[in-house]
Amino acid sequence: MWKFLFWVLGVGLVFGGGYIVGIVTSDDPSYQITIQEEGGESQPPNGAVLTDVDQPAKMDSMLGILLDKQPAEGVSVNINEPDAYLKLMSPQRSIGLTNHRLWFTEDGAVLAEERNGTWQDAVFFTISERDASYIQSLMEEEEE
Repeated sequence: MWKFLFWVLGVGLVFGGGYIVGIVTSDDPSYQITIQEEGGESQPPNGAVLTDVDQPAKMDSMLGILLDKQPAEGVSVNINEPDAYLKLMSPQRSIGLTNHRLWFTEDGAVLAEERNGTWQDAVFFTISERDASYIQSLMEEEEE
């Protein structure tokens, strides 16, 4: 009987300890998306900063937009003058996961993704008008 009670107590301590550690450490975001307006790459972030802790629904929507992008060919944009910069980062590991530049168009937006550490090899994508207006609304929310 005593062995069973010690076993139950031990299991309870292990799971209870794990639960408490999870609560204490869960305030640190594991992913962050920064959306900066034109000219913002060399300045401190002045656009929207979304994290999976503070704005999980918005973060999920942005990840959905990035996953739903469609390949584009023959895009004509000035790679050095985007309308916005978009970065997906992991603050816990202090690394950038993806780096994008964004140009808003009448039909949505053009998204360039940095490849091989340079913008010369950038790959271009398009996103829908609905998704582009959602990104613009996030940037406008932060200005208010």
